[in-house]
Amino acid sequence: MGITTPFIIKFSEANKTDEDLVGKKAYELGELLEMGVSIPDGFVITTEFYKEFVHSTGIDKEIAKTQSDEKLLASISEKIIHEDIPSKLVRELLKSYKKLSGTFRERPLNIFSLNTENKMIIYSNISGDANFILKIKKIWASSPAKPLAIIVQEAIPSGIKGKVISKEPFVLDKKITKKQEEELINYCNSIRKHYYFPQEIEYVISKDKIIVTKISPFAPIVNKSPKRALSATRKVLAKGIPVNPGIAVGPIKIVHDIHHKKTIGKGDIVILSSFDRSIFNELRKAKAVILDFIQPNTLNKTIFRKTCHIPAIEGIKNATKIFQNKKIITVNGGNGEIYSGGLIY
Repeated sequence: MGITTPFIIKFSEANKTDEDLVGKKAYELGELLEMGVSIPDGFVITTEFYKEFVHSTGIDKEIAKTQSDEKLLASISEKIIHEDIPSKLVRELLKSYKKLSGTFRERPLNIFSLNTENKMIIYSNISGDANFILKIKKIWASSPAKPLAIIVQEAIPSGIKGKVISKEPFVLDKKITKKQEEELINYCNSIRKHYYFPQEIEYVISKDKIIVTKISPFAPIVNKSPKRALSATRKVLAKGIPVNPGIAVGPIKIVHDIHHKKTIGKGDIVILSSFDRSIFNELRKAKAVILDFIQPNTLNKTIFRKTCHIPAIEGIKNATKIFQNKKIITVNGGNGEIYSGGLIY
């Protein structure tokens, strides 16, 4: 992982293999930094921080007794709000907060997290130690039985805001300078290369520099009805049996022998001719997995779903022979279909 502390980490230290620790949004921010894209500075309060908090206060024992009883969980949520964070944890938390907000805690911060229903919980322009800690507790209290990673990020002052689609020809705001235009085009090219299909990029100009504040897919219809939209825009190359839902785009990586699992790269669509638990950690780097056979071991499939959280399809006969390495494809784990290329050009 390369993480020095399991409690609070920088975006640059987060990657997909740490998703259970930092959450999906945080490792995506880490990917943007790796691409050289400027984003608001910040850090992640990991799920381990919450686990240590409830363990140190004994709340974890109460959570274990609830057995998902909504009324009992509500009382635990109240306790989380009012319980003091142990001193060793609060010192680490306030140290990171002070570094980001400034010596006098005057710089406002945004605090947010994705809940278990994939909905954003966000508190904007937060300042002050007590208020900062209260908002963190409120996010924890929203999901006491399921630890949530929390992102703390600098709130960019109001300035020139804009949007651009990472698709040529780029339509750029006429208000930006030539230097900013070049910077934005570089970001567009890097982001498009990474995601393989256009993204809507929101940005703010701060101190004459482009700061990317949000990235989202530029195809709302795909998100609402992926099966219909994908089938209409892409040739179906093959269809198998869905194992894990989700849609992913990336280059093919064929692994003929499970002992060559170390060759799997970040963002690959992995095609396997054999499958067991020894490969699960390596698969967490991938965007999706395709099996050229039907996996009879249902326990392996269950553990895979809990461990890897990526789209998966099985039963694509001779997949390791009919597909080519590095070819870009789209995998729809919801209906078992594989499409040529990215979602859209």
